[in-house]
Amino acid sequence: MDSGLSGRVSMVTGATRGIGRAIAQDLASRGASVVLVARDLVRGEAVAAELKETTSNPQVSAIQGDLASQTSIRQLAADFRRSHDQLHILVNCAGVFKGQRKLSPDGLELMFATNHLGYFLLTNLLLDTLKASAPSTILNVTAPSTTRPDFDDLQGERSFRALWAFGATKMENLLFTFALARRLEGSGVTVNAIHPGLARTDLMRETPMPFRLFTGVLNRFAAPPARAAQELVGVLAGQAQAVNGQFFHRGEIIAAPASAQDQAAQERLWQISLQLCGLTF
Repeated sequence: MDSGLSGRVSMVTGATRGIGRAIAQDLASRGASVVLVARDLVRGEAVAAELKETTSNPQVSAIQGDLASQTSIRQLAADFRRSHDQLHILVNCAGVFKGQRKLSPDGLELMFATNHLGYFLLTNLLLDTLKASAPSTILNVTAPSTTRPDFDDLQGERSFRALWAFGATKMENLLFTFALARRLEGSGVTVNAIHPGLARTDLMRETPMPFRLFTGVLNRFAAPPARAAQELVGVLAGQAQAVNGQFFHRGEIIAAPASAQDQAAQERLWQISLQLCGLTF
């Protein structure tokens, strides 16, 4: 077992399938205590039981949480704090793609609510526990998107293009990471973003047919989720604990798109997100 991760308490969102599940399995195999966040708790508990068996690690459990729902996220954070007084690793990996504009339980565009606000709200609700457990680290799984959010139409009410809206959420992950990194300087908590590269998942199954055919071809050459997870957990065990506000790919720090480095945009998104989540700090 990896001595750098053994016994450390970790939480992984989107942990019942794809890269999230592979990350949870890799963490468990290295001896970490792993909490799987699952929208469907029955499925989550089944995955937890399987990981316990395959990794010989009894410290794997599941907790219910729907990252599209702010009520569910708040309940998730409260449930976690009741059963754990430490959190050393938070991996934000949950994500959705929707071909049509759909609304979250809070009346927000679903991809924005899940892919960005889900990361934002859960992380902020767990910050006190992360700080009390320092040294600790947050890793936001995203992509090197160059799609600038339209701050005048973040919900896609005036104009909705599915691929553009999804790309904007990936940029929002980066803007959030860098804004949070400034706030965490000197706290003992680091936050970084990571691009797992092309991996075989069904995330984009609702894309239009021509794009779906293209991604189907790409998937033949894509890495299995386990390989992407291995690189990501390697970062967690190493550099992510020593650096703050960086963007990783293939185990190395890479330059984020220029738009993601716009501090004014980072702060504007932060303030809007606080308001939409009803946070006052």
